Amino acid sequence: MPKVIFKDTGENIEVEQGKSLKDLTKEKGWPIAYGCEDGVCGTCIVNIEKGGENLSRMTETEVQTLEMMGLKDGKHRLCCQCKINGDVIIKGL
Repeated sequence: MPKVIFKDTGENIEVEQGKSLKDLTKEKGWPIAYGCEDGVCGTCIVNIEKGGENLSRMTETEVQTLEMMGLKDGKHRLCCQCKINGDVIIKGL
């Protein structure tokens, strides 16, 4: 099972492959803000410390939002758009 480490709290959680990062952060009460939950507002941006290749591919909407915010650098993702496919370490902004 994939593991997600949230650097802000130090929590290390095993999850089912394909689980939504949004659902995980909400279940665990991690301090990630959500607005639209559709990949447009950009409030749920996280820094991907390690394992970005283990998240689902970016949607066109996510790419556009990150570009608009100057964060399409491969180090940032929108939680509401990610599915977990392997180990990843994230940090809130």
